[in-house]
Amino acid sequence: MNANTQIPSPADAGASPVEAAARPPSPPAAARSEARWPFAFALTLTGLAGFLDAAAFVRFNHLYVSFMSGNSTHLGIAIADWAVPDLVAVLGVIAAFVAGAAVGTAVADHVGARLIGRVLALEAVLFAAALLASLASLSLPCVMIVALTMGIQNVLHQAVGGVDVGKGFVTGMLFRFGQSIARMAEAKLTWGTASTSLLNWLAFVGGAALGTLAIGALDFTACLVVALALVLAMLVVVPLRGR
Repeated sequence: MNANTQIPSPADAGASPVEAAARPPSPPAAARSEARWPFAFALTLTGLAGFLDAAAFVRFNHLYVSFMSGNSTHLGIAIADWAVPDLVAVLGVIAAFVAGAAVGTAVADHVGARLIGRVLALEAVLFAAALLASLASLSLPCVMIVALTMGIQNVLHQAVGGVDVGKGFVTGMLFRFGQSIARMAEAKLTWGTASTSLLNWLAFVGGAALGTLAIGALDFTACLVVALALVLAMLVVVPLRGR
């Protein structure tokens, strides 16, 4: 994969060398060049992660599908209580997420210019599989497939506009925002750059709020239908820039 020009996010315009150094390493341009409206795309992915996390948390006894810090805490509690069913479920979800990260990385390392479209298509297939598992009342396979999908999705956050966001690592978002506040005070960063982490945190929280409302009014199967529809819409609308 080649590293050429970069599609800037709104926070990138007019960035100083110090601001550029504060950002994570830029991903390959072959992947970035596909995305239309890259920052909005990244925020949508973050919101989707929050949406599914909240829905899964309510439906599956405090299991998350993208927030592995929370699942790791849950795992520690299950170990201390020797709650074997919980322990098996949490380990299964964490293992599925890690497997998804491995698959996503392998795809990113070998696909090249059509990364975004291909990853979104793979997500759509997996969401459809999770939907079938949910309809068949296969709860653990369902949540593991969604966790696998979220692990794969993480590769897209690094491939859009050079913005390393939306990984379900909410603490990291807030930490980066706190760092940005300190650097703004010394005029090392602009508000545009500092707001990137804040906006992504808000997107995650907003998605979680919508997921909670959805799971309360509907069920997890309906939430998966929403997720599948959103991914299919993104597959149609977002990767048109390079065509």
